Parts: sequence; structure tokens; C-alpha cells
Amino acid sequence: MTTLLKQQAGTGAGDRAGRLARFARRLLAKAAAELSRQAINRRVLHKLSVMTDHELKDIGLIRQDVTDAGAGPADASQFLMSRRNERREARRRPSR
Repeated sequence: MTTLLKQQAGTGAGDRAGRLARFARRLLAKAAAELSRQAINRRVLHKLSVMTDHELKDIGLIRQDVTDAGAGPADASQFLMSRRNERREARRRPSR
């Protein structure tokens, strides 16, 4: 019974501080993940930018795709995959 009363009494400022600490940890984790994603995108774009046009064509891209991915605010990897997939679908469609 004493333990139950102590648990109910501890729902004030300490609980708010705990929630605030959890919120801060989640916010920092999201910021770290975003910075990591941006760093990965920069490395990928650099590696793609030094590839030859033939090498890019082998993976379904053209030089302009790499340039566009670097200029856009979106996730470069997602952008490049969508461009590649668009070209694949265009090749599969019967011409009229």
C-alpha cells in the first residue's frame, strides 16, 4: 500500500521532466539521423558524379539525373531510384 501511494505521489514535476528528457532524446536522435542521411547522400552523389556516362547508363541513370539529385531538397537516393524506375517503365511500355 505504501508503494502505491509513493507511485501516485510521484506524478508531478519529476514526471514532466522525464517526458521532457525523452522528447529531447527523440529530437536529438532525429537530428542525428537526418545529418547522417545527408552525409550518405553527399557521398553517393560524389561517387556517381565521377562515374562515366557508360557506367551511369549501366545502372539506369544519366548525368542530368545526378545533377538534378544534387540540386533538389529531397532525398537524393529516392530521387535517383524514381528516375531509374521511370526509364524502366518507359522501355517496357509498347510504343504507339
